[in-house]
Amino acid sequence: MKHKWSFVGLLLVLLLILASCAPAPTPQVVEKIVKETVVVEKPVEKTVVVEKTVEVPVEAKPEPITVWARYDLSDTKDQAAVSLRQLISSFEATTGIKVNYEQVAWDQIALKLALIAQSGGEMPDITELGSQAVPQLVSAGALMDITELVKDTPWVSQLSDADTQACVYQGKRYCVTADVRGGAWYYNVADFPNGWPTSAQDWLKEGERLAKEGKYISTFFAGRHYAAVELTWGPWIRSNGGHVFDAEGKPAWASPETVEVVNWARELLAKGYIPETCFTGDFTAGETPWVEGKAASVRGGSWSFLFIPGLKEKIGAGETKLGLAPAFKEGKHYVFLVGETWAVPKNARNPKGALAWLNFFMNPPTLAQYASNMYGIPTIDAAFKASAFDSDFYRETAKNLGENGVFMEQSPYYTESLDALAIALQELMLDPKLDPASHLQQAQDEVIKRYFK
Repeated sequence: MKHKWSFVGLLLVLLLILASCAPAPTPQVVEKIVKETVVVEKPVEKTVVVEKTVEVPVEAKPEPITVWARYDLSDTKDQAAVSLRQLISSFEATTGIKVNYEQVAWDQIALKLALIAQSGGEMPDITELGSQAVPQLVSAGALMDITELVKDTPWVSQLSDADTQACVYQGKRYCVTADVRGGAWYYNVADFPNGWPTSAQDWLKEGERLAKEGKYISTFFAGRHYAAVELTWGPWIRSNGGHVFDAEGKPAWASPETVEVVNWARELLAKGYIPETCFTGDFTAGETPWVEGKAASVRGGSWSFLFIPGLKEKIGAGETKLGLAPAFKEGKHYVFLVGETWAVPKNARNPKGALAWLNFFMNPPTLAQYASNMYGIPTIDAAFKASAFDSDFYRETAKNLGENGVFMEQSPYYTESLDALAIALQELMLDPKLDPASHLQQAQDEVIKRYFK
């Protein structure tokens, strides 16, 4: 029994020793669950509207153009005015460019452009212009050099030599010629059984015969206006070997050649072969004797269908024909030639719009419509081939202008000089006591002294 408890005791001692060598027990943690509201910050995406200017390609509305021309667009009886009005409407519809139109008298366009160039006023973007005014307006600083503006157009290379003479000055292009027109002598066939006289001496012979029948050989305008020199005196002086201006544009009319022409015209007037109204009246007065049947011929122009009543009908009936101008010592039947042009004034506000006008206008079908209504010869051959020009009138007119038409000699003081000469010539015709040589010299000296310093 004693041995049994010894064994148990020994076992207890051993367990105690083992227990002391074992690692300390891990303390037990009691977790307490507590409910809390926790705020968690998290980035939130927000849409922010920011104003920003963005350029979006939008076709800009074309700027309008201002156009000057002589025609009253409200005149429904004037076919030239009707034609231009139609073309303006078509241009606006085709290009979207609005046309602001201003009517300016034909003989005032150049003057008005020159005055605005000096005063600094607002110019039109495109203007109708007679080619004879180009040098003086270039001198006044009123015209834009459009050489570069039109150089890439499809029509500029098709223009005739007449356009070059009319619009290219000192190597630069200042306008575009739509058509050329010129002087013309129309005669009644029945009044000239011996044929139309074509020389100055033949005029005196036929004038004598017709005077006995109570008729003038001819009637024309040669009054107190520069156009009298352009249309009547200038071609006669040139045919006699004289000149109105020299190479520098200075007056050169005081010459024996001019005196001879004056004496010839004086003889016609003194013997009653031509009416005094040629020198005292206006353009209409210069045509009226033919309209009334008192004159056997009339000096008009290729445009005269528009202005001389009955002329178109008589030519159509073969009663009246186109004749040659009287030739003098040179033997040339010269007639005045002028280019009806479109020019872009210097400082025009919308040259781009002006170019659009030219591109539209110089398209052959458009050009043919306009030129035929003005009775001019278009400067692009494709336009002249239109059916509107398929008549004897246009063929004969084109032949006459091509063979006998001459542009007036150029001068920077063109209008001022020709006005002075026209006045001097009128005074010589109405006062036989005046000496032609000295009177012409006086007028020439006064112009040179005033304008050519």
